[in-house]
Amino acid sequence: AFLFVEIPLLQRFILYLGSPAYAVTAVLFSLLLFSGVGSRWSQRTSLPIALAALVVLTLGMPWLLSGVFSATLGLPLAVRLGVTVLTLAPLGLLMGMPFPGGLYLLARQPPSDTAAASQDETAPHASITWIWAVNGATSVIAPILAALLALTFGFNAVLRIGSICYAAALLTVWLSLRSDAPQRPAR
Repeated sequence: AFLFVEIPLLQRFILYLGSPAYAVTAVLFSLLLFSGVGSRWSQRTSLPIALAALVVLTLGMPWLLSGVFSATLGLPLAVRLGVTVLTLAPLGLLMGMPFPGGLYLLARQPPSDTAAASQDETAPHASITWIWAVNGATSVIAPILAALLALTFGFNAVLRIGSICYAAALLTVWLSLRSDAPQRPAR
């Protein structure tokens, strides 16, 4: 989802900043810096609320960017770079929360199989290793897939697919939290 949001933003900001080098630098700087801050704050923030806000923000990003671009396109490059950082800050902050928040939720759950249950309490949850592996694999596949989808369906479609991925994460977290909640006894 992260890269399905990042790739269309790179394309939009190339047009706004007038140079691919400026766009890549500003977008990557903004998203990585603020996603790092979001990662740091992820345990202090409700993951379902962060994911819901992320879905809404990514869906609204084309309209937000159109308004910001039309209002600031005539400004000097240095000001547009600052506008880029400020515009992407909330999105980057929210995009940094799902992965560490999900890891935190998973680490709080007891292991599901008996072999993992017999492991040392301080050992990492077995699923966390797999999640890191899947994250690494999808980080290689996602930019290529995003580029292919953008060529076929357009960059806004790729951004919407990123929103759908975050919505799927929200549904997964919501179902996980719902199943972990203590059940009320029947009366």
